[in-house]
Order: sequence, then C-alpha cells, then structure tokens
Amino acid sequence: MGNGSRFARSTGPDRWPAGVLGRRGPSLMGAVVLALATVVAGSVGCSRGPRGARHVVFISLDTARADHFGFMGSEVAATPRLDALAAESIVFTDYMTVVPTTLASHVSLLTGKYAHHHGTPRNGFMVNPRNEMLPEILRREGFRTAGFAGSFALDDRFDFGQGFDHYDQEFDVRVGQKGADQDQRTAEEVTDAVIRYLDERGVPERLFLFVHYFDPHAPYAAPAPFDTMYDPAGREGLPSTHFVKRSPDLTDAERAEYARRLSLQYASEISYTDHHVGRLLDELDSRGVLDHSLVVVTSDHGESLWEHDEEFDHGLTVYQSTMHAVCVMRLPGGEGGGTRVEDLVASVDVLPTVLRFLGFDVPVDADGEEVPLREAERRVGGRVRFGEATKPWGDVETDPRWLNARKARCVRDGRHKLIRTPYRGTEELYDVPTDPAEREDLLPPLHAETGRLAEGLRERLAAWSASAAPLPSSFEPSQREETIRRLRSLGYLE
Repeated sequence: MGNGSRFARSTGPDRWPAGVLGRRGPSLMGAVVLALATVVAGSVGCSRGPRGARHVVFISLDTARADHFGFMGSEVAATPRLDALAAESIVFTDYMTVVPTTLASHVSLLTGKYAHHHGTPRNGFMVNPRNEMLPEILRREGFRTAGFAGSFALDDRFDFGQGFDHYDQEFDVRVGQKGADQDQRTAEEVTDAVIRYLDERGVPERLFLFVHYFDPHAPYAAPAPFDTMYDPAGREGLPSTHFVKRSPDLTDAERAEYARRLSLQYASEISYTDHHVGRLLDELDSRGVLDHSLVVVTSDHGESLWEHDEEFDHGLTVYQSTMHAVCVMRLPGGEGGGTRVEDLVASVDVLPTVLRFLGFDVPVDADGEEVPLREAERRVGGRVRFGEATKPWGDVETDPRWLNARKARCVRDGRHKLIRTPYRGTEELYDVPTDPAEREDLLPPLHAETGRLAEGLRERLAAWSASAAPLPSSFEPSQREETIRRLRSLGYLE
C-alpha cells in the first residue's frame, strides 16, 4: 500500500502546512493490486482495444502554469500529491494549450480541434452541438459520464455539458476581491461533490469522470492554512485587484512588491488545489477505480505573472507563461510510470490519444494526433502546433469569419516559436528551449538562416490561419447581463 511518506520526499515536510498531507499516495502499488490491475487491464469487456482501461478519469486544473509543479521543476509551489501521481505516469514536459482561456480551451481538449474549427472563440459563447465531444463518444461506447464544473465559464448554459449523463455545476456564490459575485466553487467543494455522487450512484462498469478545479484563477485567495504557506502575511496589505500595473496610487517599488506577493498567493492556490486533487485520488483509490483507469491530469492554460504585457491574467498573449500547460497520463496499474516525453504535444492531441488508447476510432475532423502511450518512449517529434489568443474583445473582433482572426497567434515547430499579433502589427521569434521566458526576440533576422526560418514559420501560420472554418457560435443570449457580469467578475471582461 502507498503512504504519505513519498510526498515528504517530494517537497520536504517543512514546506507543507501541518495536517494536510494525504493519508496515502494515490497509487496502491502493492504486488496484489499490480497483479489484479494486469488481469483487469487485459480482460474481455474492458474496452474494444487490447489492454485498455475500464474507466477514464479526466482532471482539469484551471489557470495552472507548468512551472508551478514539483514534477516540472518548481522551486516555489509544493505539489506532493500530483508529484506522486506523475512519478507513476507519462509526463509531457513540452505540452502546450492551443487557446489560453477556459471554455475555448476545454472544447479543444474534448474535441481535439483548434478553436477556429470547433467555433467557440472565447468564454460566454455557445458550443456548437455538431462538435463531437469526448463524453459523447464514450457514452456511446457504454461509459457512464459524469462531469463536475468548478466555474461558471463551463456552465451548461453554454452547452458544454453535452454528452454527460450527470453534469454538476452547483456553484458557491462568494464575494470576490472586487465585491462582485463569482459563480464558482472551491477545490474542496468540487472534490466533496464527486464523493457525494460516488456515494449515491456507486461505480459503474465503465466511468468517464471529468473534474474541473478553478482555484488557481485570479483573484488568488487560498483558504487557511494555505494562504500563509509562502507569505506569512497572506493577503494582508495586498491591493484588492490583481491588476497592480493599473493602480495609479502605487509607486514602482510598491508594484514590484505586490507583484512578488501576488505570485506567492498564486503558488498557494496551486498547493491548495493539489491537496484536494489528492483527496479525490484517495477516494477513487479506496473504491477500486484508480488502478483500472486511464487518469489524465491537464491544465487548460497557464497564467502570466507579469512577465510580458499581461499582468496576472491570461488570454491576451500566446507567450509560454500562458501556453505552457500541464499534462500527465497514468495508465492502469501505473504502467510506464516515470516516462517523460520531451517532444512537443498540444491539447488537441489529448482526445486522439485517449481514444486510441481505449481502442476507439478518432473523429475524422480532429486536428490532433495520437501519442502512443504504450510506446511513449518513442519520439513524436516533427509536429507543428498552433495557438491563438482570445483577448482583447471589442474593436479587435472585426473579421466576420472568425472573431480571433486579428488577435495574437503562434506556430511552434518544437524548437522555434513565431508569434504574430495582427491587431498590433507585430511579429516575434523565439528559441524556446534556450529562452523559455521569451526575452530574446530573434527578429529582425540578423542573418539569412534566421530569415529563412522565420519565413517558413510565417507561411505555416498564414496557411493555418486561412484554414479557419468555425462551426457557428454566438454569445449566449439568455440572461445576457448575468453572463456579462459574471465573466467580468472572473477577469474576462474589463
């Protein structure tokens, strides 16, 4: 049986608040369980594919930067529960989201399509029912499907819940830092909701479980004892807004200090979420679900901590701070655990990977490609992936074909990344492995080789942009003012 001691080795007990370590690790890697997992994984009826998983557990961490997890090298945020899971999983170290806001990103995750094909440009828009989403596919294949949303951004009024037999969005309404109501709920409440569902319904023969945690999203306000985990003062003395650059009464020194402390509060939210993800894993473990599951943990996008134009926010740019996200996949029984895939993989690749692992066909209109999990050591290099921003709103959205057509977008060939922002008329080129913070723009080209490289990426990005053929979508019309108010309180409108 696993136990919490492996967590102490991950982060050191002095970095974790007293009384919040998990009661055991999430894997139960004892010999008996391993033997059972092998039998179950290969048994008739688990999936149409060989040695598939009986269940799929899909955990989404909103606004979670890749560099704030121990298994990704964080020296700030402690994430012992996810570190332990990652040790038994396949970790995609160069994983990028294709769109850095919640709704559009999740639709890409669950359809395998770029936003300019699935048609949902940003939060507050409808998900076109012609999209075939992962829960719809799995329900057709005999899975019971249950989803738990942590934020109003994934409210079913936007038709995000299509394909779920049970979709839980019982949000807590709490007062945010600006005094605005926010429809969301804490990680504790999300995990509790899943536990209640499992208590009431039990575990079916096949289960697709989607669980969305929203806490790392601004404003950063983790509950005690996490709020003082990295800053003894907690939120005391911090401004009410996370847009500190726009606060006219602050000096430059005050802004810098507030930015430092806000970054620590963000890390606290990551650690708080990790703890309650651990509770979920424990519950799944105790019910015999975990080792018969394909477990996917991913983040929909990262967060800018004021490295570039955005302050403590996301959606305006396509820099690595918001595009480099988290993705780990744990196979039944922890098979292949410890594998690290360093090649470029994107969020559109998640759906094809999950479906092919289960032995199911991938929709023909998916943009992504499978990563062969049982051969994950084999390189999957050579992929070119694209991304697009969803902000700003308003005057920028003038192209009738696609609302994001003039916003920041990028193309990556693995090593190099070209960023174009049409509404600003700017272009940038970065060597991501040597410059992950994207500080050294390689343009204008200093020599012919750089010029040829930029031109090749420019042509790829132009062709991808021209391929936009979005399914129809519109801003959700019913209760429009309520939708606008809530999106504004979440930082998506200004």
